[in-house]
Amino acid sequence: MYVTNTHKIQKNKTPSGVSIWWLLTQENGTPHFELRYFELEEGQKTSGNPHPFEHEVYVIKGRGQIAGDNEVVEIKPGDAVLIFPDERHQFVNTGDEVLGFICIIPNGTENHIK
Repeated sequence: MYVTNTHKIQKNKTPSGVSIWWLLTQENGTPHFELRYFELEEGQKTSGNPHPFEHEVYVIKGRGQIAGDNEVVEIKPGDAVLIFPDERHQFVNTGDEVLGFICIIPNGTENHIK
């Protein structure tokens, strides 16, 4: 068993400047998936680039939107989102507090930004 906490993990920044904590990774022994936590400040957004792998997202706090190729979806705490491989997606904080969400991806697919 391995237990950690966002207070124990170094906060990093994505290429678009969003805060990210890599909580459970291959380096910790995860066999299939990696667990990350993201925070977007007011008005902040992710790059919107598609990736060749799925994402599972669970919104913890704040409010925002996910912009895709053909739609914009409002998100709030308690929402779970499946982003399919190669689907364009951009998270946007539209609220007046931090937008925080958990994101799960297959092992090793984003080692270049760790």
